[in-house]
This record gives sequence, structure tokens and C-alpha cells, in this order.
Amino acid sequence: MRHNGINATLQSIVQFVAPAVAGVVLSIGTFCATLLIDILTALLGIGLLSCILFPKQSTSNENVSVLSDIKAGIHYSFSDRVIGKILVVYGLYILLCVPAGFMAALLVSRVYGDAYWYLTAVELVGFAGMAIGGVLMGIWGGFKSRIKTFAAGLSVLGIMTIGMGVSPYFILYLVMMFVYSIALTMIQTATTTIIQEKAESSMQGRVFGLMGAMYSGFLPVGMAIFGPLADIVPLQWIIAATGIALVLVSVYLCRSRLGE
Repeated sequence: MRHNGINATLQSIVQFVAPAVAGVVLSIGTFCATLLIDILTALLGIGLLSCILFPKQSTSNENVSVLSDIKAGIHYSFSDRVIGKILVVYGLYILLCVPAGFMAALLVSRVYGDAYWYLTAVELVGFAGMAIGGVLMGIWGGFKSRIKTFAAGLSVLGIMTIGMGVSPYFILYLVMMFVYSIALTMIQTATTTIIQEKAESSMQGRVFGLMGAMYSGFLPVGMAIFGPLADIVPLQWIIAATGIALVLVSVYLCRSRLGE
């Protein structure tokens, strides 16, 4: 859990710094020079990864089709009580996070104003919260129960989402966005740790692949649902409603009493 927290912090820092560095490079150099830097850093990344040693795993010599491999991964994931429910809850979490997390710029421009510093402040606070959340998880390590850590993060996320939907003050909105971002990192760290600890090493790649597919699938579905809906229903109501739903999901997770 601590290592995953540190990893989350590093990812947040990179996501925040990389666009700024790219902007500086583009402003002082040519586009071709920028692409050359991109190639060099890609080679550096491949070189670093080639130095990592992985433990040997038992492999089968049978030729298995890609579809059969995917089917086996799905069967394994949902035949396990803990992993299956965690993936379902994770999918719901991604779907319900869309209004508050990915439509924040639209909310700020509609409710508080479209000044550049408003939108910049939201982005800065979001990245800062995720980075500090990773540091917190790296130091604290979460509750002894990974499920409890996951549920606590969902509860905090839901409460902050409700507050962000009804807040009349921008500063208060930023404070809740900061806590919201910490909860996001808490959830991501707990989910990754649960899968690492519960899934067999030979099946972890399939389970994480399914987790990534749920993220890349539920995110556009959420945008397709909540985006047009925001032109009919006030976005604040949508955000508050998804916050309530997130709290209910956390209650379900607590009541499911998943064994660890």
C-alpha cells in the first residue's frame, strides 16, 4: 500500500510537470526538436525498463487464442468473490466520478465564472491533492483492512462530491476539490493493492487489464450520459446526485463484508 501511494504521488507530479516542460520546450525550440526529445526519452524509458528483473513464472506451452485468454481472465476475475465485487465497485466509481472530476471546468465556468485563474486553480488544487494523497498513503499505509480503506475513500469522495455540487463559494469548492483529490488517490491505491494481494501472480496481468478496460469503458459512457444531461438538468444537481450514489456504493461495500 505504501509503495502504491508513493507511485501515485510520482504519477501526479509527472502529469503536472510534463505539460509545463513541454510548453517551455515548444516555446524555445522547434517542433522537430521537440519530437527528437520525445524519441530520446522513449529510448531512455525502454532502457530503464529493460534493467528490471522479474521473477520466473510457470507458463503453459499450449497455444491459446487471444479471445480465450480474455475469456479466462474475465472468468477468473468474477469467479473470485472479492476481486469480482471490487471490479464492479471500481466501474461504478469511475462512472459516478465523471460529473465532478471530468466536468469540473464546465461547472466552474457556469457557476463561478470562466476566468482563467479559476480554471487554473482547479487544475492546480486537483494535482496537489492527488500528490499529497499519495504521500499520505505512503506514510500511513491505510487501514489494516484494504476493503475498509477503499470504502473510506469512497465515503469521503461522495461527501466531497455532494459539497462541490451545492457549494456557493469558489474557495470552499477548491477546499473540497483538494480533499476529493486525496480521496481519489486513496481509492486508486487501495484498489491496486487489493488486486495485487488477492489475484494469483499468473493472473494479475489479466485482472489489471480488465480493470483498465473498465476505466477506459466507463469513462466515455459517463461522458455520453452526463454530458448531454448537463444541458437539460443543472450540473450542480447531477454532481450532488452522483455524490449521494457514491456514498451508497461505499455503504454497499461495507455491508458486503468481503473477507480478506
